[in-house]
Amino acid sequence: MLSNRYSKLRKFLGPLSRRISRIVGTAQNISHSPRHGLRLLFNSWSTQIQSQPDVYAFAAYLAERFGCSHVITIDRPSAKDLIHLHRKVEVIGIVPGADLHFYAHQYGFATWLDESVNLADTLVLPEAVRKRAVVICKNLDQFGNHESQLSKLKILLDQAPVCILTCSDRDLNRAGGSARTGRWNLIELEQTLRSKGFRLEFIGWTASDSVNYEKKTILAVITNDASANQIRETTSVDFRVVAFMAAYNEEDIIVQSIKKWTDQGISVHILENWSTDATYDLAKDLESRLPVTVERFPKDGPSKYFDWGAMLKRMETLSREIEADWFIRRGADEVLVSPWRGVSYRDALYLVDQAGFNCVDHAIVEFYPVDDEFETGMDHETYFRHFDFKNLSHPNQRKAWKNCSQPISTIASAGHDVLFEGRRVYPFKFLLKHYSFRSQKHGEKKVFRERKARWNPEERARGWHIHYDSMQEGHRFVQSPTEKAIFDEDLFNKTYLVERLSGIGTNRQKAD
Repeated sequence: MLSNRYSKLRKFLGPLSRRISRIVGTAQNISHSPRHGLRLLFNSWSTQIQSQPDVYAFAAYLAERFGCSHVITIDRPSAKDLIHLHRKVEVIGIVPGADLHFYAHQYGFATWLDESVNLADTLVLPEAVRKRAVVICKNLDQFGNHESQLSKLKILLDQAPVCILTCSDRDLNRAGGSARTGRWNLIELEQTLRSKGFRLEFIGWTASDSVNYEKKTILAVITNDASANQIRETTSVDFRVVAFMAAYNEEDIIVQSIKKWTDQGISVHILENWSTDATYDLAKDLESRLPVTVERFPKDGPSKYFDWGAMLKRMETLSREIEADWFIRRGADEVLVSPWRGVSYRDALYLVDQAGFNCVDHAIVEFYPVDDEFETGMDHETYFRHFDFKNLSHPNQRKAWKNCSQPISTIASAGHDVLFEGRRVYPFKFLLKHYSFRSQKHGEKKVFRERKARWNPEERARGWHIHYDSMQEGHRFVQSPTEKAIFDEDLFNKTYLVERLSGIGTNRQKAD
């Protein structure tokens, strides 16, 4: 019946029928019912401003990572919110009784429940649903009795693996002249949640609206007792992690780069690509003093081109031959960091392992020189502080994986992803801090004389090694400090909470 109407409409509209077909196709993709899908699309287009635009996208991301089949939302979600969840999870919305008819009529694909009944001390929702649900509680400060609301959330989190909770930051909104300032600031909300016995995993800020994306809303990520308790496990002394490090002409940072791993108790195996500077000698000198091994690759001598595929293949072989619990692939100009401040990368991998996951993804932050004063032997992680989020050529940066005694595959993704049977990617991304260029001279040497000239034409034909294509002679590697943000770990972790844990919103964090 509905398809006949669309057919007649296409004939009547003529050239506009293609647009109609695309709309109908999109509606069918996001909903089992095209009628529901069309209504959702039109409602989302008509909504100009979205409140807290990253919350529902973040919930959808966490639902996928935690293997959840449901999202329970305690909110009055908009169409722009709900569009993130369609065909991905079942939506259960708990709304005020006065809004129940509206939501049931507008968004019939979801289950809508009266909050006065379904947020009682004894929840009506089945335990099987709660165990496989991400919970969203937006705008906690809007509830008159927040003590009661928190108690109800606590009951949900006895089974639900994770909850996203938001509220206005009183201090930030007051400073901005907002009429609605909120009940708590970030420190007060953190104290309140901990005092109520919540397992607070992360807390920071998220964008308040989709106009200017100012961070004036507090966002807390809360996990249930079972998952949070694993964070307090002590890493086994027998837990062995090996990092594969590719290196070519990195003499200015190679020693510091290696020690950043070995200082954490991580062994390093270096594939040294026949550098023309002192990289090999500096790395080789550490073998007798640190858990470091160095091999030159390829073993027969320098090759005309940089054969990245062959190097990845070598790492795959090594991961079958070396005894270790986890492996990491990283470059000499990368520093990998756990998502929890004060928890080392090795300890964080142990927590991931204990939680039942076997692969870790990363969000990339690119650091830039703002002067030409960096010298060999300096700590690059300390020296370079100006950053923005990297424009990724590949959506995944899964560079750490558990040794599951089976073959892995990394070549298809040019090393950005690792594939193996039974893979479970940890829900929260770790951080990858990238220090590609250390000065104008270093950038020109690296890009125009050491990299572009050595790319393998066959690999270029596969779409690899394209990240320097936009750089031509005269490119400015030293950036203006006013164009980049300054990195402070605690402030970064809070300000870019959703971005660093999921990658959502990083496209908005680029400097002009």
